[in-house]
Amino acid sequence: AFILNHILGGGSSSSRLYTEVREKRGLVYSVYTYLLPLDVTALLMGGTQTRADRADETLELIQTEIKRLIDGGPTADELDKSKSYLKGAYALNFDTSTKIAGQLVQIQLDNLGIDYIDRRASLIDKVTLDDIKRVAKRLLDGGILVTVVGRAQDNPPKKEGG
Repeated sequence: AFILNHILGGGSSSSRLYTEVREKRGLVYSVYTYLLPLDVTALLMGGTQTRADRADETLELIQTEIKRLIDGGPTADELDKSKSYLKGAYALNFDTSTKIAGQLVQIQLDNLGIDYIDRRASLIDKVTLDDIKRVAKRLLDGGILVTVVGRAQDNPPKKEGG
């Protein structure tokens, strides 16, 4: 799920959503996904910022990209690039005392073990294309569960005193 998220929308400018929704079509200011781990489960969350008149088109394209990922999975190149990025960028989580403390607390909260930092790269390397395809079908094959869209206002309310 961690690598799948990176491929879908967690990899900033290298993700499918960024490439298809922002770069190719210019529909959004930003688009992203992230995993929110909880005690018993996890949520795959996402967001975007776009003009009100482009919201429907944007949401349809996001749904299309999710479906493409479910049906075909990522490419071998996408998987390789994501693995490389996730392993290489991990060191940036340890460049300040605050980040180090945050990482160590999160490792403890997630019960990953004292040796997680040493094992992390090999865990990522073990993930196969078949694993990602299986996880994509299991996690994404329900479509977008909840969508919240703000409404544009022609005449926003005036602030008191102004």
